[in-house]
Amino acid sequence: MFLGSLRRIYPRRHGDTADGSLLFAIESALDVVSFGSRDDESLASLANKIVRRELDKHAITYAGYKEWRKHNPLVFTSVVDNDNQLIGFFDIFPLTTAAGADIISGKITERSLTVQHIVPTADTPSATYLHIATILRNPHQRRFTPMVAGEVLLLKMKEFLRSHYEPLEEHTYTAFAQSRDGEALLKRCGFTMVLLPEQNEQHCPLYALRPAETNGAIDRFERADELFSSRSKIKALDARLENIELQLRTLITSTIGSDPRQLPSEVNERAQDRIAKEAVRNAAFDPARYKSLPAKLEFSDLRELEKVIINKLLWPKFKDRFGSHEGLAMRFGQVAALRNALRHSRHVDEIARSDGEAAIMWFERVLGKTLEAT
Repeated sequence: MFLGSLRRIYPRRHGDTADGSLLFAIESALDVVSFGSRDDESLASLANKIVRRELDKHAITYAGYKEWRKHNPLVFTSVVDNDNQLIGFFDIFPLTTAAGADIISGKITERSLTVQHIVPTADTPSATYLHIATILRNPHQRRFTPMVAGEVLLLKMKEFLRSHYEPLEEHTYTAFAQSRDGEALLKRCGFTMVLLPEQNEQHCPLYALRPAETNGAIDRFERADELFSSRSKIKALDARLENIELQLRTLITSTIGSDPRQLPSEVNERAQDRIAKEAVRNAAFDPARYKSLPAKLEFSDLRELEKVIINKLLWPKFKDRFGSHEGLAMRFGQVAALRNALRHSRHVDEIARSDGEAAIMWFERVLGKTLEAT
């Protein structure tokens, strides 16, 4: 079992939440990866070359492995991105009861396994022994960092096991530890050593996870899912904040018109500076399209939208919609604090989140009524 690149089981912690940038990167990667086609011989061939080059030159040849996959396609699973680039793969062999027992006793290893040791496709649901032969990133993929690719691969393996081998706790899992990091991962997932390196022809320690111990390994993945669930809630908040900004732009335009000279000079100048910088940065950008007030507001941030509304000359036009100047300033401060923390993947404490959510709800209700009346 090769896991040399998977150095961390969980994203690094910050306070009582996971490191936002890494967690966001993993979740974003999960949005664009999928299982590769089991009929794609190019993926299987590439994976076999990687195994023989990076892991074990004595591993089964592609011609032999092709017969195994024909016998039971579930032995090999690839994970690809939306361009069908190989991100990584895993080999999980559903073994016959006799073969599973022989692996544990040391009579056979991965090198001496034959197609007869693998249960055929029709008998897959009845397999009680699962041998995890390989979990390996594609060392040549450049879509994701090694850390992100590794975590994605583990999470996709959990999804695969859930899809094909439920209930998971009724199986015995075996794996050879062929690296220190791989061995550390097996230990953290509850596997225990059953054979020393000198007790098998593969000369690697063999680890096993018995049915009674499976819940601990499953929990490793379930906790990761909880982290992603938390991150999904944060993304939902961020989407609501973005919608508030869009509604504020619409309200400002409908209230003061499309002439940018109606904007406070400071807001107008900052927007113009950003438009000019974008024109320098992007040759395809057309600054002439951003002369109107609505277009310029696309280059204004939340705080600048606030400055437009509370401007001395413009406030009378907005006062009836937002109530007191002080109350509006407080709400803007709350949503701005939450928005900045989310956009920069910083820790958000419970008070800031509660205040921010309350302000989001307030803006949604106020803007909803206001835009309906316009």
